[in-house]
Amino acid sequence: MTATSQIQIKIEKMAIGGAGIARHDGLVIFVPQAAPEDELLVEFTAKKKNFAEARIIKILKPGPSRRDPPCKVAYICGGCNWQHLSEQEQRLQKESLVFETIKKFNPSLEFTHLPIKESPRVFRYRNRIQPKFKNGQLGFFARNSHDIVEIDDCLITEEVLTKKFPEIKKWASHQKSGEVLRLEAYISDQEEVHFSLITDVDDGVGFSQVNRFQNEDLIQTVLDWSNIESGQNHYAQVFDLYAGSGNFTIPLLNQFKASSVMAVEMNAKLVERGRAQNKEKRLSYFTSDVESYLKRAHLTENDLVVLDPPRAGTSEYIMRTLASAKPKKIIYISCHPVSLARDLKWFFDWNQKMGHNYKLSRLQTFEMFPQTDHVETIAELKVD
Repeated sequence: MTATSQIQIKIEKMAIGGAGIARHDGLVIFVPQAAPEDELLVEFTAKKKNFAEARIIKILKPGPSRRDPPCKVAYICGGCNWQHLSEQEQRLQKESLVFETIKKFNPSLEFTHLPIKESPRVFRYRNRIQPKFKNGQLGFFARNSHDIVEIDDCLITEEVLTKKFPEIKKWASHQKSGEVLRLEAYISDQEEVHFSLITDVDDGVGFSQVNRFQNEDLIQTVLDWSNIESGQNHYAQVFDLYAGSGNFTIPLLNQFKASSVMAVEMNAKLVERGRAQNKEKRLSYFTSDVESYLKRAHLTENDLVVLDPPRAGTSEYIMRTLASAKPKKIIYISCHPVSLARDLKWFFDWNQKMGHNYKLSRLQTFEMFPQTDHVETIAELKVD
């Protein structure tokens, strides 16, 4: 890079993906490891027609929310990209990002945006991690790299798990491989630490909420929002789509004791774990992708639908099917604002075409992943 590629900028806010945003000569500039109101000397690392990426050369004046990261490897490890921001600023930016993204995709959509739910723990909250091991080094990939950042602790991981790092490292050293080993370590429901290799054949324990302290509040909110305000006291059917091992399925089964509950999950390992939790005849677990399942399912206007898709969200077919079926209520749990905003647009576009009168009644963000830009969001859709 030449000297002319260095400029002075001021960060306005944070972006999805974790970078700070600044503007200069008509360009939107994304700067990793920046903080709101930082005044920076930066150097371009990539330049496109309407945006650019840059790295910090010097912090000329730090923003009021910038802090020294508590973790000594925070600036190089690929895990915590917001540890240099105060917790209050992290929450503020997440609320703003979710609201702005929803409105960008759906400008005319009106809804109640409830205050963010803070995590009971901002550190020591993760109960599942996927470290890497090679040549005696145990750690995580460096940012934008496959180099391993060696660690002896991880401040966002529960201590009962980090205390096992020496044992995990010793175990991994006996695995015969010259390649990078992908490992998984987690705390079981019985409070035991388990660890194993992740391979192309075995993808590990499967999806589960990594912040069990915040997960309790997440489940309770889903149950509270699922309640019927008036009239009948139960749903004909409750559908839990992308059910995993039953994080919401079992609580919903227990809450709506007169309803049939259908759980749909593609991962056979998670289905097996879900089925083992409850043998009630009212509960049916289906090993299927959601789109295929909905092609043969019969949803009615007296049903509840809960869906918790992966980061990529759902599909237009799924949102169209839900809009067409017109269930009494839909609770959508999302872990990515962009896919949520897109899916809501699909839903309300089809809702309008079909002449139905759904509304987004309320939306709330949950701080499920402190020290990172990731955020969980719950949206309630119901007939107006």
